[in-house]
Amino acid sequence: MATTFKEATKRELLTALPDRPCCERAFLSAVAKAAGSIEGTGRRQTLCVRLDSLDAAEAVARMFKDLYPVEPCVAEHVVQPDTGAERIIYTVSLQQGFARQVLEDFELVCVNGEGLYSFNRRIPQQLLRKECCMRAYFQGLYLVCGSMYAPAQNDGGKPSQGYHFELQVADDEFADSIMELLSDLRINTKISERGSLKLVYAKDRDELVHILCTLSLADSALKLRDIINERDTANLLNRAVICETANMDKIFAAASRLVLAIAKLKDRGEYDALPVSLKETAEARTKYPEASMQELADVLQVTKSCLHHRLKKIETLADSLG
Repeated sequence: MATTFKEATKRELLTALPDRPCCERAFLSAVAKAAGSIEGTGRRQTLCVRLDSLDAAEAVARMFKDLYPVEPCVAEHVVQPDTGAERIIYTVSLQQGFARQVLEDFELVCVNGEGLYSFNRRIPQQLLRKECCMRAYFQGLYLVCGSMYAPAQNDGGKPSQGYHFELQVADDEFADSIMELLSDLRINTKISERGSLKLVYAKDRDELVHILCTLSLADSALKLRDIINERDTANLLNRAVICETANMDKIFAAASRLVLAIAKLKDRGEYDALPVSLKETAEARTKYPEASMQELADVLQVTKSCLHHRLKKIETLADSLG
């Protein structure tokens, strides 16, 4: 099966992941926020992150190992959503005892004055003080909850309906803070809803190219620009064909009217009485029905204005016969 544009961007992303500790924390914070869950209670809590591919799961596990003395567990699961179609997901689980530290390091929880924890519904502030970390956080979001579509042959040969980028999240406040983050990265987005999900999205094709560049996906950005250029060229050709067809239709319509006028003059016995110039024009139009005005004028060696006057005269004479 052909790789979709969305799949190609996700694969390229796995080759462009951050490698600086500050950016790795930002990236993993986004992954854990958008695709993570806490399992167990008390000291037996475990942080689990769900991912769609084994390559993504292994990359996330390696990044955790870069930051913590842990050996994350990568497991495969078969799930059956409400749609009924089974699919495989992969989970990355941390060893018990590290979940609380990770939640605090990634600013996924807040501590109130009484020392009680509550989950942070917005993006982290301290982790994203530098633009490189903001970009890394955006990469993490795109990996686990992002999609991008371009008008090419996707999903079994069916063309997608235009240019589209989106991030799917489950929380209003989180969606608002993501939109603010993208604005800081000079990316213009909007928010909508799809069922219980909140969508941060963009549809402008140039904006999508900018998004890919911000994600450090150079190959995908070049591919999208090629798609845009190819479609622009195709649209120009289509418009040219339409204009040419319309012009040909006008030529045929005018030629048909004149042929009918000539037939009428002949039926009424008036054709032989026409001046020589009009008879020559009538014979040329009958002989070259597909010729344009300029082509017919060249055959008769007259100007287009003169030709137009002659043709109009023939039609007027035919109309006068009732």
